[in-house]
Amino acid sequence: MSTDRDYLAAGLALGGLSDAELAEARALSESDPDFRAEVAAYDEVMAETAGSDEPAEVSAAARAAILRIPETHEQETSAEVQTGRPAESSPEPASTSESAPPAEPVSLAERRERRGGRRSWLPYVAAAAVLIVVAGFGATIWQQNQRQNELEADLAATQQQLDESTRLMEATDLRTSTAELPEGGSVTVLSSESQQLIRLSPNDVGPAPSGKSMQMWVIGDSGPESVGLMSDKAVTIADEKFSAGSVFGITVEPEGGSKQPTTDPIVAIDL
Repeated sequence: MSTDRDYLAAGLALGGLSDAELAEARALSESDPDFRAEVAAYDEVMAETAGSDEPAEVSAAARAAILRIPETHEQETSAEVQTGRPAESSPEPASTSESAPPAEPVSLAERRERRGGRRSWLPYVAAAAVLIVVAGFGATIWQQNQRQNELEADLAATQQQLDESTRLMEATDLRTSTAELPEGGSVTVLSSESQQLIRLSPNDVGPAPSGKSMQMWVIGDSGPESVGLMSDKAVTIADEKFSAGSVFGITVEPEGGSKQPTTDPIVAIDL
């Protein structure tokens, strides 16, 4: 057998050889250091690719082109076996008055050379096909890592809220106040100066008027400091220092909020 070396090297690294080709590849690997190095190069490339968690984008056109190659090759090979020459487009019909010259004989060496040429694409097709599989596997691993990271972040945030709630409820200087809103609903504010924590819990609070936002403030000696926009969900404020005499306020601002209050507070609760 005289099989293309590149084809055998790729097949030994990636799989897909027939029994006869596998025997030939193993014999070459035992006797030829250059061939072993070529196999090792294929192994190294695949190991580096499989070791990456980043997804590789493979276009639908590239995938389809790779998967069509074996079918196209099979058709060309069939035509060559029948004619002894590479497949070509159908010629124009010959004149009935002239007969076509007989096909020139093709030597065995030429046939092997053509077979080698046909096989020369096989390592690259095999590598490309494996890369598609590895890319899909890498994308799956990447997505799993993303989901795991999101889950861990959610768990960390939940744990932080639990810790802050525990500190707040156990504080010896805990203060609790409830205030009604002009448009309906109410808010309950828990605060602890020693723990530097404020907990706001809305109750039946509707959305802000169209084009407006309800904005929260901590108002101290240095003036009002924004602590975010209010929603219908409870929130813990732990990044704004306050002291006795500070006030928690809510104002109605232009949509998106303001750097400083533009209206009087609709809620003002001593902290």
